[in-house]
Amino acid sequence: MRALVFEQAGDPAAVLKVADVSDPTPADGQALIKVTARPIHPADLAFIRGQYRVQPRLPQVAGLEGVGVVLQAKDSSGLRPGMRVAFRWPGVWADLAAVPGSRLTDVPPDVPDNVACQISLNPVTAWALLEEAQLQAGDWLLLTAAGSTVSSSIAAMAAQRGIRIIGIVRDASKDRSLTSSIIHVLSARDARLGNEISAITNERGVGALLDNVGGPLLPKLFATLRPGARILAYGVQDREPSPISNGMVIYPHLTWIGFGIDRWLSRLTEDSRREMFERLWSMVRDGTIALPVASKHRLEDFAAALAADAQKHRNGKVLLTQ
Repeated sequence: MRALVFEQAGDPAAVLKVADVSDPTPADGQALIKVTARPIHPADLAFIRGQYRVQPRLPQVAGLEGVGVVLQAKDSSGLRPGMRVAFRWPGVWADLAAVPGSRLTDVPPDVPDNVACQISLNPVTAWALLEEAQLQAGDWLLLTAAGSTVSSSIAAMAAQRGIRIIGIVRDASKDRSLTSSIIHVLSARDARLGNEISAITNERGVGALLDNVGGPLLPKLFATLRPGARILAYGVQDREPSPISNGMVIYPHLTWIGFGIDRWLSRLTEDSRREMFERLWSMVRDGTIALPVASKHRLEDFAAALAADAQKHRNGKVLLTQ
């Protein structure tokens, strides 16, 4: 089969190559999937660079998320050939992938591949972060990297629950990608950022911070949180250290959590997982969650796909198709 493979970690444009490799053999509990579409995420690029929480096993087939059709299922309850499924599992930038049955989600017939291939990471992460934020209607939620796909989904879901959103971006005057669900958009470069957030919340403070950035910005944001607030760190866009002291966490009784979607999913009951996906598919159908596509490229045209993904201000994800 065709696959995009890397033999050493590094810049995706330099280390990826198209190769003919052996078809995967599904183990017990796995299904063999004919992959039909795969989005390119920052996580995929970090995986290739060796900078992601999931480490490659070299030589490694790239890619972490996709959609496809079940060809065969080995001791996987409820799976049958011909089912269309979405999934997140290493090694999906290939014609075929062997994926554990527990990682597969049945795709409704009215949801196209270009949408279904994006459901397993960003919308699920947004849902999980909002659940872990433990907010009520009327509370304030603070998002860093507010122009990201995950933040857009979080904001849309939060608005449905009556939660009010403040979004932080690098430069509010230049960012055009923000969802209308974000009530206030502020710039990370604003010297008065903390004062502005406090004024917006009428000094009540923010109930939760969902942080995809980290770095020196954090002390300003910690100071805007109400007593007992929760901080969920789920990204490292800024790799500089954060000058946070123990007292900044202890005295206001803050809870600071490192969040990873795989561990969160591993603790989810099957009923809760089913309910989550039913709600997510519903939000995709009614337009609450938007999953646009910027462009599509065949596997062998991966160089053009990577170049398209690197473009600033593109509207949607770049997909690798058949």
